[in-house]
Amino acid sequence: MLAIFDLDETLIRGDSSHLFTEFLRAEDIDVTPDSEARDKAFMRAYTHGQLDLQDYMEYSLAPMRGWQRGQVETLIERFVTEVIPPRVLPTGQERVAWHKAQGHDVLIISATGEHLVTPIARHLGIDNDIGVQVEWHNNNLKGTIGTRRPFRGGKVSALKEWMAARSANPEKVWFYSDSHNDLPLLSSVDYPVAVNPDPVLEDYARRQGWRVLIDDVTQA
Repeated sequence: MLAIFDLDETLIRGDSSHLFTEFLRAEDIDVTPDSEARDKAFMRAYTHGQLDLQDYMEYSLAPMRGWQRGQVETLIERFVTEVIPPRVLPTGQERVAWHKAQGHDVLIISATGEHLVTPIARHLGIDNDIGVQVEWHNNNLKGTIGTRRPFRGGKVSALKEWMAARSANPEKVWFYSDSHNDLPLLSSVDYPVAVNPDPVLEDYARRQGWRVLIDDVTQA
């Protein structure tokens, strides 16, 4: 049995990539004059299913381009420690705990970069994760991404690759997500669950008779 969770607005309140770019600005690491405006434009594009993932990832990685891996990991560890704990959502936390109690494998799959997904997953007590592949050269961040891009239909192919690498053939698969961008994977699992769904996903989920779970995500 395998339980898959999206990350943003499913396990944590907010978008982890957006939260990290805000963190970089607050730390005066990203001092690009139009950074905030570009960030908001990318988030609008994501909401409307029009995000260019490569453009967004290169934008979000640019302030750390050339950094050594240890520098990046130290910064992200501080980000996770300071920003993530108050944003953990109870429903996702409860569902992760339930699946673990049943002996199910638990996996996060996210269109966020793996440099953020992995440490956030560990903070949430989840050992398996798939994020956008981030490229390094001689242990320095290149600021580019590789071929693994778990976004929209890319989540389906990334999951297949992950399972093939482990010779995994789970009897049943759950997937929990908030976003209509995840409809390709939601439509391919045994138990699709909409968590804090956007309007498009909520409408589709209710018409399909899928389970819908909602947290209070209106808090600041």
